[in-house]
Amino acid sequence: MLSNFKEFVKKNESDIILTIGIILIALISFGAGQLTAPQADIEPIVIQNPITDQTTQTASIQQTVSETNQSKEQGIFVGSKNSNKYHWPNCSFAKRISEENQIWFSSEAEAQAAGYIRCSSFEKYIPAGYKP
Repeated sequence: MLSNFKEFVKKNESDIILTIGIILIALISFGAGQLTAPQADIEPIVIQNPITDQTTQTASIQQTVSETNQSKEQGIFVGSKNSNKYHWPNCSFAKRISEENQIWFSSEAEAQAAGYIRCSSFEKYIPAGYKP
C-alpha cells in the first residue's frame, strides 16, 4: 500500500505541487485581505428593558414625553391655540409654539375631540412601542 502511494505521488508530483501552491496563495491572499480591511467601529445594540405589555408601553411613552419636556406635565400631546394640529412635545413644530399658546392633551382622543388633527410630522416623532 505504501508503495502504491509513493508511485501515485511520483506520477502526479507536479500536479500535487501546483495544487498545494494554489491553496497556499489563496490562504495568504485571504489573510492579507483580512489584515488590510477597514474595521467597523459599530457599537452593539443592547436591549436592557424590553417592553412586554400595554401598561409598560404607556409608562415608557409617558416617561419619554416627560423627559423631553419636563416643565410641561399637563399631557402627552401639545397643540396651539392658533392651529388645529397636535404634536409630540419633541416635534420641531411643537417647539415653535409659545408657552402662552400651548394647549396640552392627555390622549389623542382628547385632542381629536377638541377638533385637533395630527401634525404632518407626527409619525416621525412617535416613541417606540406607542399604540394609539
